[in-house]
Amino acid sequence: MIRADRSLSSIMARLLIRQYRDVLLSDIGSEQRSLVQKQLIKEEDKLGKDLQLLADIERHIAETCQRIEAQQVRVSTIQANGRDGLVVAQALLDGLLESQQLSMEYRQRVMDEIERRRV
Repeated sequence: MIRADRSLSSIMARLLIRQYRDVLLSDIGSEQRSLVQKQLIKEEDKLGKDLQLLADIERHIAETCQRIEAQQVRVSTIQANGRDGLVVAQALLDGLLESQQLSMEYRQRVMDEIERRRV
């Protein structure tokens, strides 16, 4: 029974992690982004720092990189064409960059923890 409870907890944590990561890739305000990022790390910490978590973080970083590149193109296009929406587009880009930085820092902490356990 305890094993089933842990398995269910793990499944729920992974579902929440996916949801939080999706939210971080969307157009949300910086205050909300900060709260979601904290919740994401809290859920990731529940799983323990292992190679599966590291692989999940790597996928999220790669996906965020793609979103950043696409948003940089949007911002450049808006600037070049003098269209409205530059402030909103730049804010989203800034949020994605901030999330990316936090994810990279968390990835390093996970890698350090995995390495410590190997020794």
